[in-house]
Amino acid sequence: MFTSAVSSRLAGILITLLAGAPNVLAAPELTLAEAERLALEQAPGLARARSSVAAVSERTAYEGRLPDPQLVIGALNVPADSYSFRREDMTMSMIGVRQAFPPGNTLGIRTRRAEQELTREQARLEIERRGLLKQVRALWFDLYLANRSLEILAASRQLARRDLEAAEGRYRAAQESQRAIFVARQVLARVNEREPMLRAQAERLRAQLQRFIGAAARIPLPEAPAVLPALPGDFDPTRHPEWLAAQADRETMRAEVDMARQDYKPGMMFDLSYGFRRPMPDGTERPDMVTAMVTFDLPIFRAKRQDRRLAEKQGLAAAAGFETEDKRRELQSMYAAARAEHEATAARMRVFEEQLLPNIRRETQITIAGFASEQSMLREARLKELDANLEFLRLRVELAKSQAELLYLTGEPQP
Repeated sequence: MFTSAVSSRLAGILITLLAGAPNVLAAPELTLAEAERLALEQAPGLARARSSVAAVSERTAYEGRLPDPQLVIGALNVPADSYSFRREDMTMSMIGVRQAFPPGNTLGIRTRRAEQELTREQARLEIERRGLLKQVRALWFDLYLANRSLEILAASRQLARRDLEAAEGRYRAAQESQRAIFVARQVLARVNEREPMLRAQAERLRAQLQRFIGAAARIPLPEAPAVLPALPGDFDPTRHPEWLAAQADRETMRAEVDMARQDYKPGMMFDLSYGFRRPMPDGTERPDMVTAMVTFDLPIFRAKRQDRRLAEKQGLAAAAGFETEDKRRELQSMYAAARAEHEATAARMRVFEEQLLPNIRRETQITIAGFASEQSMLREARLKELDANLEFLRLRVELAKSQAELLYLTGEPQP
């Protein structure tokens, strides 16, 4: 009978979708791997993070250098009544060089601070990369679910129309009540009602995906679901880039504390100048003058300046330490929750695949074979199978998204 043929066709579509069998398409396909590659190449957020790393890497090259020397030019001991450079013996033109030397090991600590800032930016780049992959994967799988749901819905609509035509034919032959026609129309209306929502959802997901990969988001997706990398067996939160970034902030603040301690030591400035003197009015030559000076800072008012600055940096360093520990606990909690959700979804899928779906399909086959007492049982059986297959498809997508979440936390195994 015609219902058996249509049901067989629907079963074939569902088996192809759920088993992930490849289908040869004339048009190009937007695989998950291609979407990831395009996102890593084109996403502005990742390019911004790379630029930050490049910028901070330049800082490590100059932070440990001495400040630029200063050129000093001037006139010394010029008499104010005549402004003559020849009358007074000590009047001279002067040119010199001045070089400042920061106190203690300030330059070395600045270099260490810059290196920690570079480590932080590199960790943030990895955070951006992992977050980008997680978002693109979630959008791709959601779009895959919407597309496959529309295909299943189209097959269901065909069945509902056939049921409605059959019910109307039996009604005209006085073999079915008018209520059966109303029920068949309601079933078809429920199927039609789902389509606009799914199409709008697919369009919204494509628009969101377009943010990361541009116009390629409009390319059709393959029928086979993507396979994500396997999950590592363990999780160490201290290897996650979010913790590494927090730890780098902590080390940066420790460097700030060490720099504040250097302020207790005197800085130094060295001056070397050469003074030119003109001959005396009677033509006698005057010798030029060389001047060398060393100037030291005098950090003697420590209570009002150095002590307060050190206390400030120590407080910030302590806060950074608490932030690092909080981040470790947060990541550990996120992993435990994501792992539990992933395992629960996998367990639900096994129940669906091994128990629920086979029983529902067997029930539908028996009903179609003629053991149903009325046509309403046949419709209910087919709708039940449709809903079960859609739920199984949703579970597959949720399992993949939870795996993407775990991969964000654990990182992907290196080849």
